[in-house]
Amino acid sequence: MSNDAFEYSDKGLNNLLKALSDDRAPKARVGVLGSKDGRKQGNSNATIGLKHEMGVDGAEIRSFLRIPITDELQRFLDNSGLFTKELLQQVIEAGSVEAWVSKIGIVAEAVVAEGFATGGFGKWKPSNMKYKTVHQTLIETQQLRNSITSDTK
Repeated sequence: MSNDAFEYSDKGLNNLLKALSDDRAPKARVGVLGSKDGRKQGNSNATIGLKHEMGVDGAEIRSFLRIPITDELQRFLDNSGLFTKELLQQVIEAGSVEAWVSKIGIVAEAVVAEGFATGGFGKWKPSNMKYKTVHQTLIETQQLRNSITSDTK
């Protein structure tokens, strides 16, 4: 299909938009999912994550999912190549968005990883480093950071 044909034919694009707006459309989930929930000892990764994400039980709010994804996902997606004309044309021609949505989830994982590496993109209140061997907030055992995965449902 030539570029001119792509620009003038909106049937495929309309099908893509319809597929994405359908309640049954694939959706990427990012977070502490299933098999990555366990920890070597103590609370689960989901419980520890909730405490930091929402400030439960007096913990500092250090959002490693909501805020980084809300603030940074678009920038990461813009740099990912997932929205190039060529790739979108392939998605439209294939008639399936599941693999593409899965890649968006992987980009969101990268956002979260960068958030851990940068102290929530500089927004987290630093931990008291007096008792830490790894001098980064939320990185002491790396279990929470390593528990972040994505899937497509």
